[in-house]
Amino acid sequence: MKQIKLATLLLLLCVSIQLFAAIDMQSHVASDAGKTAYTTYVTKQAAYYTGNYTYEQLTSTTGTALFGVLNTLMGGTNKILNSGYDYGALRYAYKDVDKDLNGTNQIIGYYDGESMSGTWRSGWNREHTWPQSKFKGSYISGTSIPIGYDMQSVRPASTSVNSDRGNTAYGEGGSYYDPNDIAIDNPNYQKISNGTYRGDCARVILYDYINYGKKGTFSNKLYDSECKTDLITQVGSNSNSVFESLTILLKWHMQDPPSLTEMVRNDGGQVYQGNRNPFIDYPELAINMLKDETNVTTYMVTTNTTANLLPNYTYTTAGGFVTYLTFTDGTHPDAVTVTGAASTYESTLGRLTVTNATGTVNISTKISAVDEVIINDVVYYGKKGLLYVSNLENGCAAVLFDCSGRMLEQRSNCVSEEMFAVPQGVYILQIKVGTSVRSFKIVY
Repeated sequence: MKQIKLATLLLLLCVSIQLFAAIDMQSHVASDAGKTAYTTYVTKQAAYYTGNYTYEQLTSTTGTALFGVLNTLMGGTNKILNSGYDYGALRYAYKDVDKDLNGTNQIIGYYDGESMSGTWRSGWNREHTWPQSKFKGSYISGTSIPIGYDMQSVRPASTSVNSDRGNTAYGEGGSYYDPNDIAIDNPNYQKISNGTYRGDCARVILYDYINYGKKGTFSNKLYDSECKTDLITQVGSNSNSVFESLTILLKWHMQDPPSLTEMVRNDGGQVYQGNRNPFIDYPELAINMLKDETNVTTYMVTTNTTANLLPNYTYTTAGGFVTYLTFTDGTHPDAVTVTGAASTYESTLGRLTVTNATGTVNISTKISAVDEVIINDVVYYGKKGLLYVSNLENGCAAVLFDCSGRMLEQRSNCVSEEMFAVPQGVYILQIKVGTSVRSFKIVY
């Protein structure tokens, strides 16, 4: 009897340990176990965008010009025109690209997140996110042109789910396919936003557009004039539609942010064929590129700690977005204040949901203060080498000096709270509003 009880106890302990160690595949900062994969992702992400394609350069470009930059980047890094890449090769590569972080030799299925055996034909097949019937010309085989066997676009999906979608365009109306109608079949997934696989679908369609499409004078070596990949004309109710509208596409993209699963497969896709999906790496690029093509009103997004938070958005729509506010050391702000929109924030995950934007959206973050000091209505506190100064008048100027009088940082057009990345010490802060100048001694 004691042996049975002991065996039962050991079994329960093993189950508890397994459940505790499970990686939340949807919420990429929710578990310590997922942070290793996320750190690897950030490293590969930074290494890919260099030369003429740095984040600063990409985010300073919009519209057709941004399409051209991304189109050139894809043409220069995508290797699938080389020998060895074809539709058949995908069958055996998914086990490395779509790997389940919680299961050896398992892969994650598209739409339902199911953990499936990585062995080919074990209940899954290949799903073309941009349907074959909507990208091939009259005499081109849908699986013999690169878009038909692109790892970043063609996903493993359970046979039944793939069949259910067919070639239906994505959208929310009755005649469209909405992945939110598919139950997630994975205990390690949490429905953490307004969508589940909605954003994944939107980002693949955007990827196909910049990879294989043509806009103005911009096209690359992957472009085929017989291949119908003009996103702007393939929305709406026409027979070649791939999305209900650009408005719905941007909504899904912004409200369902890239998950850890998406990030890991973006890394795997790069290893397999050389290129990444930029809209997974930098979601704001989608709005930068398409905001002039739609009737969607966009708003600027600013934050007092832009340089220390990953990821971050530059623009939003009235529908808002969901994002994770994570400092470079892996921690999250303890509190967030948002103006210009409604919002909710979960500090344990660093998850911020912004809705109903009505103007410029300003995000002010705060970590628990070691000491909070108030001097003439100005508040400062510091922690982990970051000095926060709050309760500032919007638009004021601020200059930070060390105790010897050497200027360290100068800011203009300040928001209500500013952050300075300086070590603990003694400083002089000078604040200028109009012709009025005030100086404060800061010790933290």
